[in-house]
Amino acid sequence: MSRFMNNLKRRVGRQQKKIVLPESDSRRILQAVDQIETEGFAKTVLVGKPRQLMERAFKYQIDLDGVEIIDPETYPMLDTFSRFYAEKRRKKGMTVSQAREILLTDYICFGACLVAFDIVDGMVGGATVPSADLIRAALQIVGMHPGISTVSSSFIIITDKPQFGDDGIFVLGDASVVIEPTAQQLADITVNCVHRARRTVQTLDPKAALLSYSTLGSGSGEQVDRVREAARLLRDRNVDFDFDGELQSDAAIIPRVARYKAPGSTVAGQANVLVFPNLESGNICYKILQHLYGAIALGPLLEGTAKPIMDLSRGCSAEDIVDIVAICCSDAIYQDAERRRDQDFTSHFAMLDHRVAVDEHNISIRFDGTKCQNCSLCRRRCAEVMTVTGYYSLASTGDTPICVHCGQCSLVCPFGATKSISQETYIEQAMADPDKIVVFQTGAAVRVALGEEFGLPYGTNVEDKLIGALRELGGDYVFDTNAASDIAVMEEVAELRQRLKEHRELTPMFTSVCPSWIEFMEIFFPELLPHLSTAKSPTSMMGAVIKTYLAKTLHVDPERIVTVSITPCTAKKAEISRPERNAAGQFWQKPDMRDTDYCLTVRELANWMRRKDMNLTDMPASQYDAPFHRASGGAMLVGASGGMMEAMMRTFAYEETGKVDEEFLHFTPVRGLTGVKEASVSIGDALFRVAVVSGLGNARAFINRLKEKHSWKKYTCIEIMACPGGCIGGGGQPRTEMADEIPAKRARMEAIYQADANNPRHGSWQDEAVRDVYAGFLGEPLGPAAHALLHTQFINKHYLLGKEDRVSP
Repeated sequence: MSRFMNNLKRRVGRQQKKIVLPESDSRRILQAVDQIETEGFAKTVLVGKPRQLMERAFKYQIDLDGVEIIDPETYPMLDTFSRFYAEKRRKKGMTVSQAREILLTDYICFGACLVAFDIVDGMVGGATVPSADLIRAALQIVGMHPGISTVSSSFIIITDKPQFGDDGIFVLGDASVVIEPTAQQLADITVNCVHRARRTVQTLDPKAALLSYSTLGSGSGEQVDRVREAARLLRDRNVDFDFDGELQSDAAIIPRVARYKAPGSTVAGQANVLVFPNLESGNICYKILQHLYGAIALGPLLEGTAKPIMDLSRGCSAEDIVDIVAICCSDAIYQDAERRRDQDFTSHFAMLDHRVAVDEHNISIRFDGTKCQNCSLCRRRCAEVMTVTGYYSLASTGDTPICVHCGQCSLVCPFGATKSISQETYIEQAMADPDKIVVFQTGAAVRVALGEEFGLPYGTNVEDKLIGALRELGGDYVFDTNAASDIAVMEEVAELRQRLKEHRELTPMFTSVCPSWIEFMEIFFPELLPHLSTAKSPTSMMGAVIKTYLAKTLHVDPERIVTVSITPCTAKKAEISRPERNAAGQFWQKPDMRDTDYCLTVRELANWMRRKDMNLTDMPASQYDAPFHRASGGAMLVGASGGMMEAMMRTFAYEETGKVDEEFLHFTPVRGLTGVKEASVSIGDALFRVAVVSGLGNARAFINRLKEKHSWKKYTCIEIMACPGGCIGGGGQPRTEMADEIPAKRARMEAIYQADANNPRHGSWQDEAVRDVYAGFLGEPLGPAAHALLHTQFINKHYLLGKEDRVSP
């Protein structure tokens, strides 16, 4: 049995859906029912004479004890079914008595009535009757799914070639229902197949290729024109998945061929949904894949009916039937969730098809409906890029939105309807109090972005002007958060080394510098929390060190210190309010004292400066205050995706070998804006495989893929940042035009790389401030003092999703 089917049966087994198999005289059906009962992932219903079926099962040494058997002749709903069926076929002249006669003899039609009245959750048939008979009964009695105009079929093809498709899995259509589809039907088949990919395969990024003997104009003919027209119809529909056509099959799935035949295509070489131009080509293809190349072919899977009805190939085995029943259960679960969302619940949040739901108690983001123009940019960013909206049910959460506080919705909103909640007023009040000492800290991604708010080119490093502005606003001290990034690197490297030596079962280790990623894991993937580094983010580490080490150094009451973090990130606002972020309070036995008091985003700082009539370019140049006035170049890299990994590998290599090879000083495989980056590196005698992911949508897909393949154990360390590109693309950064978003991120990232290159200290162990803090206060990385102040615990928040805890859009 394939791993895919094992996982699917595990998923559907939680809800025990009831599936009718009306062809009860078939030995294969009885064998399948026996196996399903043994595996226990579904409840089965047979149609026929109980005594006859029991005798037949005994003959085959099959135990039907506990299996529900319905005899149409004695079933109390028979008259109701007959009237219902006659009404459905009234225009064709069917009478109630005729309908009754059909239902007593045609068990496929009787099974369809059981589905129509929700007595069972789905039906699987076609082992002994033609597909046309099953489809006819489904359409006459159950009907079409709303919004779908074409009944078609699909196959799930599972290969041993993980480099192709979605980890070796494809959805293929149509190979058994529509013989010569029109352009409109091809478009419908494509949509049906994408639904199948999302619903059953759980493909997070469907890429549909409309196949032909031509690739983007290389050939001509009536069939090619039909495929091109189907692609045009899909563009007119504005579907929410990538597609392209016409494509030859090699251009669709082989990257090398795609680069030559279809350069620039977002689908070519990556397709995981294959739509054939007619039934003949699709049917031939899947049977060759199945019988000559050993691929597993699950199907045909009927698409487009209002309720789950699955067709079987007449050549199917008992094992095939078992698999199709599991898929039918999956469809039933999906449609149940769909109905509950549509019928049983009305949210008080309006226009949810265009807007992100933002709770009035959200600590980071506020929504102003009077400014919203329903452009849907916020919803698309949250649903498609961050995969939060659409992955939970408001009905299940009690109409409480799930939010990881990334702020991407506010970043893309052009009208100011979603915006971060500024704490500027509280900071000004602290500055007005002569007894308070206001301490600012700023990170790497801030200094390469703030200038954009004042007309400077993307990526301009305004470090000295930024510090001058914070002093002008009234800050007593300004520290470099990069020093804390160096500390975070030291702690995470120490933790990784400890896991590799003593707790290898807790590898791979996920980095923990991003609070939105932590929140995302706590809610959606809590089973992986033991693999998350316990180190706090640099901002939280700095806050705790300021109110302990610095307070002792300055001989001041820590309650006089007000710490303010200038950040590219809205999630820091939620992070600093977490109950456990009071390590300094625990140190001083003042539990109400917070490590970090306030956060301002880059946009909020720029707005504050403008309200004060301050122009960044006019600010006097200034330098950070000691002791946190210097940091390594590696710490600067933490502001970009891959930077934490690069800095960690430098330190890990130095601690293992006493040197750092050149490859770690410009660790190209983990640099850049690509959403998922991987590298294998040798450190000493050990080989490490690392991965770097940015964007929570990429993280969700990456984790799901590794769990499906059971292959994530091959990694040593995995860095995940919530925002695409890392902190340089944070939700609190300056807004750009959509067309400039990537160039702006690229320029910020290049500025960070340049700052590292210009810094003579490339490794965290070279940071004097770090050495002093450890020598004079913390002891050693991962030691008792460091653990108490710099590490934390995480919480399983899966309960926030409610009962419907596995939702796919």
